[in-house]
Amino acid sequence: MRFEVLGPVRVITDDGSVAALAPRPRTLLAVLIAARGQVVSAERLMAELWPGEVPPSAATALQVHASAVRKVVGDRLSFTSGGYAVRAGELDALEFERTGDLRLWRGPAYEGTDAGPIVGAAAARLTEQLLAARLAWADQQLAEGRPVLPELSAWLVAEPAAEPLAQRLMLALHRDGRTADALEVFARTEKALSAYETEPRAELVALAAAIRRHDPTLDRPGPGLPGSRTRFIGRRAELDRAITLSGEARLLTVAGPGGSGKTRFALELAREVTADYDAVHVVELAGAGRSLLDAHFSAALGVRDEPGTTAVAAMARHLGDRRVLLVVDNCEHVRAESATVVDALLLAAPGVRVVATSREPLGVVGEVMFPLGGLSSADAVRLLDGRVAAARGGAGLRPQERPAATELCRRLDGLPLALELAAARLRALPLGEIVSRLDRRLDLLVGASPVERHRTMRAAIDWGYDLLDQPQQELLAGLSQFAGGFDLAAASHVYGADAFDPLTQLTDRSMVEWTGERYRLIETIREYAAELLAPGDPARRRFAGLWVERLAAPPPPDGPAHTEWLAEVGATHDSIVAALDWSLTAGDPADGLAMAAAMWWYWWVTGRMVEGRAWLGRALGAAPEPTALRARALRVAASLARSSGDLDEARRLGEQGLAAFRALGDRPGVIAALNNLLITAQGQADYPASLTFGYEALELAEADGNARMTAAALNNTAGTLRCLDRLDEAGPMFARALDAFRAINDARGTAAALSNLGIVARRLARAEASRAYMIEALGIYTELAIPEGQLDAIEGLAQLAPPAEALTLLVVAERERSALGSPIFTPDEVRDRDEAERTARAALSAEEAAEAYRAASALTWDEVVRRFE
Repeated sequence: MRFEVLGPVRVITDDGSVAALAPRPRTLLAVLIAARGQVVSAERLMAELWPGEVPPSAATALQVHASAVRKVVGDRLSFTSGGYAVRAGELDALEFERTGDLRLWRGPAYEGTDAGPIVGAAAARLTEQLLAARLAWADQQLAEGRPVLPELSAWLVAEPAAEPLAQRLMLALHRDGRTADALEVFARTEKALSAYETEPRAELVALAAAIRRHDPTLDRPGPGLPGSRTRFIGRRAELDRAITLSGEARLLTVAGPGGSGKTRFALELAREVTADYDAVHVVELAGAGRSLLDAHFSAALGVRDEPGTTAVAAMARHLGDRRVLLVVDNCEHVRAESATVVDALLLAAPGVRVVATSREPLGVVGEVMFPLGGLSSADAVRLLDGRVAAARGGAGLRPQERPAATELCRRLDGLPLALELAAARLRALPLGEIVSRLDRRLDLLVGASPVERHRTMRAAIDWGYDLLDQPQQELLAGLSQFAGGFDLAAASHVYGADAFDPLTQLTDRSMVEWTGERYRLIETIREYAAELLAPGDPARRRFAGLWVERLAAPPPPDGPAHTEWLAEVGATHDSIVAALDWSLTAGDPADGLAMAAAMWWYWWVTGRMVEGRAWLGRALGAAPEPTALRARALRVAASLARSSGDLDEARRLGEQGLAAFRALGDRPGVIAALNNLLITAQGQADYPASLTFGYEALELAEADGNARMTAAALNNTAGTLRCLDRLDEAGPMFARALDAFRAINDARGTAAALSNLGIVARRLARAEASRAYMIEALGIYTELAIPEGQLDAIEGLAQLAPPAEALTLLVVAERERSALGSPIFTPDEVRDRDEAERTARAALSAEEAAEAYRAASALTWDEVVRRFE
């Protein structure tokens, strides 16, 4: 049985026929397919099926429609107490996402259904994927010289502001000899964009400029330049910038790691500016030695030795007043000597300009550096596609290979040499197999180039590594442990000494990249360096110790510092996880447990709770010793389980943590564990246990003078009293909690107490006070970048809003909660939220409710939050 949504929604039975479904059951099926196997509550389904006013008979009608769907799909439709779900099995949307096959589309996604935001979001996602697939198809056809004009023209008529489509259509028209038509497409696109008060992107403007100056479609070698074996792909904006710089400076050095395409880039630059010079010469230094390098230059320029004069003087006399461009290639191994010759030539021959390639600067006065990294994702895929076609005798990437190709390009950092070597392996291996072998990429990337350093990526990196001294080599090996960016302090910690000098030298030699904020190793160099790091190297333990030390302090409570902490942990997350994995596998499991316990807050705030629970579970299993650290890890694991909606697991872990803290005689730990458990029991509606935990926590915290835990116990215990509708007790206790949090400058606690006071005020019919509390709480949560808190505040504000706005806000909040993986678990908040949605829908006409749903689909979360600033 096959399900299809790329066009009219339909079910194809096993005999190939289309199953008959009435409009409403078909819409129900569409909603369940769009939910991707997730259970959708009956209440939400009714809202989806009747976007306006839900009729009184909706519940019965839903059962009837579900029965109609079940007659077609059988046991693929399931029902639980939580709602309905469908197991779609073979689905054309999944096939399209996997293969990018445009032939699967029969019309607009989910055509013929009249449902709410679930289907709308799914259709929008598929439409974006359709555009990406069309662009990939166009790139492939253009790379292979096949016709694309009818398709691109039709697509651009439908989407006149789609710059990627315009870019490809302009290129196709120009290659077809229709340059004026290509520029007309640019003008129409520019006009379409102006209607949105925006301008074309730099890439599109650069392409138009290149077309105006009749930039050659195929590589055409200029006088003195070698012929191109393959078409130059990508780097249009970079090339234009480099051409400008080469016209302003007399020495432009193109620097980058091995395999980044420095030579090809420099030669392409020279081809494009050949007409501006009287002569162009290439000086290839790859095979040159340090001695008599000036003679090597003379031979490249065709200058004979002249008795009684220096080689530089002879070259200057030969060049005279002519405007001459020298491309000096592969300077790194003779950097000092080549710098001496280039400097002397620039002084002696005023008409000479030099474009050099090197892995580090030459150090000549007036030198302008042009760093060259990997290709952009799109250009890398285009390059790979062309090289695949060459390896396969003209057949480029197949549609189903596109996702693997994109992944391959990403993991090879877009390095042209690496992509060429990978493409060559396609004669013997499928693309998916190549991607799966990338963990051994240096052995995989082997070719047959006549240039020795281009035969393998390992040889290309060897070429630069052999020029490093011992401190640089040792530092490079230690840096291989970073799975992303790092700063100087982190590098020094791993190195075991001040890393400034060797790190600067590695950066100058293009072995390490500087992004303007952080250093990083491209993946091929990182793998190469990792092979040099012995299993027992002290740098491994220092790397783990770096993250234990950096994560030891709790997240800052104040807004800017908390936001900065989140950003820093996010930027280094992959490195932290690498250190965590090594600690649990080959290092000290206690370090791993410390890192996992410290990371829980980041995992919670960013909605990565499944990941966090997995790491904490593994760390707890690897470090079973009864320590205070393990007890803390049990407590934070319980918090993540509760926030994920797994209350039973949260209770089990929480009780284990409490028992561990009691056994250790750790009073602060006992108080924190009690606070944790009272919230979990509250979510389970086990109010007697929740109050028992809460009052004990409050008593212990007050006895110890623990202000933070006193405030938390007040806030959390008051929440249980509120669930019991004991508002006369809950309100004053929340107020005490607010004062206590403010006294210790705890911003998150302050926001939580404000939000809780807002709920109490609303139930006591004090709407203005409730709104003020919620807006203040929202502002704090926004400053702290805590989305779950923002959701609490927005849902509170929704319950104070007019019906249309209330419904819109609640629908958006439900969408964001689902994406975050953080359901509401406090019983009275669940009750209030559901009642608010029912009340809002009942107060609206069918058209008004439909408009509220449409408004929700169009709103981003940031736009919702900004409404209340």
